[in-house]
Amino acid sequence: MEQWKGKIAIVTGASAGIGEAIVVKLVQYGVHVVALARREVKLKELAESLNGKGNDYGKVHIKVCDVTDEQAVKNVFSWVDSTLGGVSILINNAGILKVSSLLNGKLKDWQDMMNLNVMALNVCSREAFQSMTRNKIDGHIIQVSSTAGHNVTPYFSMKMYNATKHAVRVLCEGLRHEIQLVGSKIKVSSISPGAVSTDLLLNVLEHTKEPNSSVQLNNALKTKDVANAVISTLATPPSVLIAEIIMMANGSTIQPHFQPSPAVVENLLKL
Repeated sequence: MEQWKGKIAIVTGASAGIGEAIVVKLVQYGVHVVALARREVKLKELAESLNGKGNDYGKVHIKVCDVTDEQAVKNVFSWVDSTLGGVSILINNAGILKVSSLLNGKLKDWQDMMNLNVMALNVCSREAFQSMTRNKIDGHIIQVSSTAGHNVTPYFSMKMYNATKHAVRVLCEGLRHEIQLVGSKIKVSSISPGAVSTDLLLNVLEHTKEPNSSVQLNNALKTKDVANAVISTLATPPSVLIAEIIMMANGSTIQPHFQPSPAVVENLLKL
């Protein structure tokens, strides 16, 4: 990680969960982080907890930004270029999961997932590539995806989320291909975790649990596990690319195997 000390990273979805854990880990390795999220209070709390720890630590800059707003994203990258000298690392972590069936789901729910999980990710990747190219930085773009991009989950009302994460996998390889064709040395990696202990997962499990049962989160990764995978990916020498990491709690599978009960399906159709 010595190669990244003092460099600039942008992390989306940085105010909580996996994004927050990634910011903490990067700062510990001396990387300066521009943390993006919509919740200003949470961002300020994160910055206050990390800034001023000493010269060996990076600094956190916060920017309130809805990454589905293209102009807002452009403004952030323009600020990073003019103020900090350009971005060296982009961690596309922001994402959303809405329980919404293909049978009677709301168009807005589908659009919200596509806009954040796919379109915003692509806009941020585009702006990062252009910033790195302008500033002659051989940087690294990391997409935090999901094993949902490598399976079709048996959870009812989750298939549109599957579709967004499959799209991320295609776009990740597509971005590598186009970068190769223009002769750039910028790296593109994807990290696909299985279940991670976050508020997002707990909310999903609450909706998909069997009637009269409680949510059980017995086999899940911790957010720091994903942050450590980011560090491992970044720590490779310039000649080595970790293209894809698929990770999950021991005892899990990439393709889950179970059948939801009719009662669960009926309840989800009522949402």
